[in-house]
This record gives sequence, C-alpha cells and structure tokens, in this order.
Amino acid sequence: MNNAIFKALVLIILISILSGCQTTVNSKTTAIGSQGAPVSQEEFNRNKAAQVRLSAGLKYLQNGSLSNAKRHLDKALALGAESANVHFGLAYYYEKVKEFKRAEKSYKKALRIEPKNPDFLNGYGSFLCTKGNYAVAEEYFNKAIDQPTYADIESAYMNAGVCAKRADDRDKAASYFRKALNRNNKLPIALIEMSEAEFDKKRYERAFKYMQRYEVVGRPTANSLWLGLRIAHFMDDKDARASYALKLEQLFPDSDQTAKYLDSKTQWM
Repeated sequence: MNNAIFKALVLIILISILSGCQTTVNSKTTAIGSQGAPVSQEEFNRNKAAQVRLSAGLKYLQNGSLSNAKRHLDKALALGAESANVHFGLAYYYEKVKEFKRAEKSYKKALRIEPKNPDFLNGYGSFLCTKGNYAVAEEYFNKAIDQPTYADIESAYMNAGVCAKRADDRDKAASYFRKALNRNNKLPIALIEMSEAEFDKKRYERAFKYMQRYEVVGRPTANSLWLGLRIAHFMDDKDARASYALKLEQLFPDSDQTAKYLDSKTQWM
C-alpha cells in the first residue's frame, strides 16, 4: 500500500482539527448557561494563545516546514498543556519525523483528555496501521465511526479501507470503501481503489465505471492511467487504451507504470 495515500488520509484529520482550533477555546467561556467550570480571563487568554500557536504549527506542518512547526507546537504545549488538540498536533508531528514512541505518547495523552473524540480515534487508528497493528487500528476506526456526532465519518471508513488493504484483506477493504462512498460518492481515493478491486476480480465493466467516476473528481496519476489502460485492454476498447497509453507516456514518462507499459508495449497494443 502506498504510504502517500495513507498519509493523505491522516492529513485530512489534521485539517479538520486545524479548522476547529478557533472554536475550541470558545467552549470554555464564562458566559451564563455555559457547561463546565468557568475559567478566568487569564486562562481563557492562555487557551486562545495555545490554539493560535497550534494553528500556526499545523499550517507549517502541512507546508513541510518541520522546524517552524515544532517551534509553534512547543509554544502551544507550554500555553495549553491540557489541550487535547495540542497533544494530537504534536503526535502527528512526531509521527512525521519518525519519533514513534513520542507520537504514541502524545496520541494517548490526547485520547485520555478526550476519549470519545472521533478525530483522535481516527488519527490514532491511522498511526497504529502504519505501525502494522492492523486489528487494533480497525478497532479505533470503528470507535470513531460509532460516534454519533462524527461529521467526517467517511474519513474513518476510508482509513479503515486502506488499512484493511494493507492487511491484505481485499474484501473487507472494498466493504469499507463502499461505505465511504455511500457517505460521499466523490472520494477520489475510494473510487480508484474500487476500480482496482473490481479489476482484480476481472469485473472490467464495473472497474471502468468506477474509473469514469474517478476521472470526474480526481487528477490523473501514473497509477490511475496504468489501471485505465489495462481495463480498456481487457474491454477491447482500442480508443480508450490508446488514450491512456498516450497520457501515461506524456505525463509520467519516468514512472514505474510507464516502464511496465513500455517493456511490454506490444502486449497492450
């Protein structure tokens, strides 16, 4: 399984956390009727400052500026040591730089503070899957899915599908991808994965329909074009086959997929 796909799904979780950072502080205001113990203005300001630092750190992390990300995340931690969001952001940073013990500790700290937060459950499941702990990862994905207020439930289904594929359980993976598409029928990764799953089962018409849907919402990749070429070949669609072959050579001349095609070009043409 391509690690880039799995990391892209984890980044979706980070983006959802990032978009929620500015609202998190407001949940602890001293307004009449608010839930929980009131906080002082000083504590409120510290929490707000921590969230601002966290937001900046995650933006730097998205852009690949790891040193700046860590600087802001450390300051966020100093200001908000009990913020679950801060610990989750740090967990992903540590995972990114392959400090896995620290990542595990930070994920668990975030979940101790907010044990039913579906983003944290989903993110920790993703981490466990990258470490090869597939069964426990699936448990956390399903814990996230079971949270009734989870607005991004398709992300957990997607991650569960990718993880099941990593575990070489193709049928379970396809089941999760279908569930993701039932929630959002325009998910490029799920569509291309389903196209590949149908191709592997020699159900070429179905594979081609998923490919067509993918091409409406997703960008061409070396993998998608190579898959499309093979589907078209087995459907005996010469025009589609030639089109995929041309795009593969033009857009991704140095890819492994292009090399495979050129090594046996006569077979496909």
